[in-house]
Amino acid sequence: MWSAITDEISQTLKVELSFSEPEKVTGGDINASFRLSAGDQQFFVKTNTPSQLLNFQTEMYSLEHLSQGSEFVTPDVICCGLTEDASYLVLQYLELLPHPVDNPQQASDNPWFAMGKTLAHMHDNNQQGEFGWSEDNFIGKTAQANPWQKNWSTFFAEQRLGVQLQELANRDIQLTNIDAFVAHCQQLLSHHHPTPCLLHGDLWQGNVGFTSKGPCIYDPSCYYGDREVDIAMSELFGQFPAAFYQGYESISSLRKNYQNRKSIYNAYHIFNHANLFGGIYIEQAKDIVAKILKMG
Repeated sequence: MWSAITDEISQTLKVELSFSEPEKVTGGDINASFRLSAGDQQFFVKTNTPSQLLNFQTEMYSLEHLSQGSEFVTPDVICCGLTEDASYLVLQYLELLPHPVDNPQQASDNPWFAMGKTLAHMHDNNQQGEFGWSEDNFIGKTAQANPWQKNWSTFFAEQRLGVQLQELANRDIQLTNIDAFVAHCQQLLSHHHPTPCLLHGDLWQGNVGFTSKGPCIYDPSCYYGDREVDIAMSELFGQFPAAFYQGYESISSLRKNYQNRKSIYNAYHIFNHANLFGGIYIEQAKDIVAKILKMG
């Protein structure tokens, strides 16, 4: 496997490189992750079974889009492909700094403040007039359908919540009447008319970092949607520090009734975790369904 990967890196960069042994590093629950060194060059390599190639290809496309459509530092894509027994994605290795401590008294000097501002500017990338993405991709290991849709409430209720609930039902986990719940969420969102914005799509603390050149993001699940989706998820699994939200709102304020929409938007990620991991997330999914059904 490694011989094929290193050969492809050399061919892509058009230079003969001498590689040291790959070093296993922490990189999430889905893929095996490695640091690969060749002299003063370092690469971040993700590997998985051959069946996961499409997941890597869609991640590559999202990263390239973020690189062009935002001011965030993103890892350069080197190559992506198959060996006889694995799929792989090779990225630039980013040297990450420790996450800074939040200091409300000096928020504007905090790198989290800069990250919030950078995200707000990325969300201003709204030339796309519809909601969706130019290809289907993945949220974790779960397929994420992105057909273009002019109506946001229809897109999110059907293509996000409905799809996840149906996947749970396919596993004999019936949380609610799917059609009724989707219709209820569509109605709750029907008076909210956001502009389609470029979203990271999986924005939690494990997918953001800091480098000497500024804040960085990675592991995206991009599509064009309501900017509040990214903000909502940033509050779900280990809320970002206050300086981040201060930085964001120094550029773009959140709209009225965001707190209600936050629950609807985060239901998508809770449902997805219930599908991926089961256990406590199924109980969280039941709780969020009950909470949303009480909204009116």
